[in-house]
Amino acid sequence: MQKAIAKYGLAAHLSLLAVAPLFLFPFCEAPKIATVMLWLSLAGSWWIVLEPSLRGGEMLHDARRRVSRAIGRDPLFWVFLAAIAITGLRALNTGVTMSYDFETRTWLVLPPAVSVFPGAFASSGFLPFAATLALGVVVTGCRHALGSSARMAFFLMASSLSGAFAALLIFLASRGNVVANAIVAGNSGWFYHSGVAFALYLLCGTISLFAAFERHWNAAVLLAVFSVGGNAAGMFVFSPALDAAAFAAATVLLFFVVFVAACRRLRGSGEFRMVVVYALALVMGGLLVVSALPEGAVNARTAPFVSGSFLPSGLMECRRVLSAAAFKSWTAHPWAGVGLGAFKFDLRFSVAAEDWALLPRGVEAVPNGWWQLLVEHGIVGTVVLALPFGLLLFTYFRRAAGCIRAGHLPGPAVLVAPLALAALVLTAFFDCSLLRADVIVIVGAILAVSAKSFPREMLRGNG
Repeated sequence: MQKAIAKYGLAAHLSLLAVAPLFLFPFCEAPKIATVMLWLSLAGSWWIVLEPSLRGGEMLHDARRRVSRAIGRDPLFWVFLAAIAITGLRALNTGVTMSYDFETRTWLVLPPAVSVFPGAFASSGFLPFAATLALGVVVTGCRHALGSSARMAFFLMASSLSGAFAALLIFLASRGNVVANAIVAGNSGWFYHSGVAFALYLLCGTISLFAAFERHWNAAVLLAVFSVGGNAAGMFVFSPALDAAAFAAATVLLFFVVFVAACRRLRGSGEFRMVVVYALALVMGGLLVVSALPEGAVNARTAPFVSGSFLPSGLMECRRVLSAAAFKSWTAHPWAGVGLGAFKFDLRFSVAAEDWALLPRGVEAVPNGWWQLLVEHGIVGTVVLALPFGLLLFTYFRRAAGCIRAGHLPGPAVLVAPLALAALVLTAFFDCSLLRADVIVIVGAILAVSAKSFPREMLRGNG
């Protein structure tokens, strides 16, 4: 019992932490989401130290000592501590707002309290701070405290939870829920889409289904209805056509590799049973969409796939105007940026009067995640966010090189990271979904788990 709790209890806590922002975004304000994430991060960090996965013949106190030493020696852990401190100070460095100067009779944007340091509008920095802390906890747990089976259990539980939530949102939309219908309809000026998170969890669900068959988790196979079907439905309903197409292509490639691995590793007709379960899960997701949404909504979602035109009309003109405005604002504040949540103020001074007709009402962001990152975070904030992911990629490629030198073929889980990143990098040129807290946390987890999926005995010192 102690071993089961140690192996899967931590995975359950980390999966709940990863999906928490996805659950809360539709119904809670950002400060409340951040508060929940902070408490869940505290619980997750305790589980990492107190209940890490046990290796063969290892006692719990030995596992705690091993994990504590590994975390202390990991440069990424100290990078996370620095990033958490910087994002915390940025959350406190408020004061960015619109103000009217009665002497000059002009509007202006006030800088934060410490103008040379990255700042934020009101409480806009609280959620990124909580997301950075949650990212550090989840990645640290996946790198050091979860064993191979527990990492697959983390993928399975997280993707099942997200898929169940996607099904719930679609059902609520069919019942006329205002919040769910607003998410389905989307906001033309809001380029942060929850469907990208569901798409990432679909990749996790695909690899975890293979793990369930490989490890004979027979009861867990039933969760494919949510981990595969629910997330596929959520990706289709809550994503723009381009995002859905990019991640669907990544999922197809991943499943092809999974099927080849299943043919090599599963006994009997295991690979065909896996295909049947996967197909049935997708059919269940499709039936949910068709039965829950009006025919017009379904046709609107499928039209881009029929016509091959994945970009909405007017998006490129809107993107051109807002990218130019972002460049103008960033050049005025290259290091610290304009501040989190402050680009909507700078827009009033950066967009020409004749170009406002090209923009959707209530626009607050650039339909280009890279420009949105740079203009609001500045060079300092961009480096703070990019450095942990850079170290995760370094670990991934170092382990890949060790596996190649050993001349062995790793399991399909190592491909989740490159496929997820390829789709995310592509879609980030047309929306800002990569900056969502739920996306940031699961991407970090995917990188950590994929890197750890290279077999230990094949690394030859590249641990």
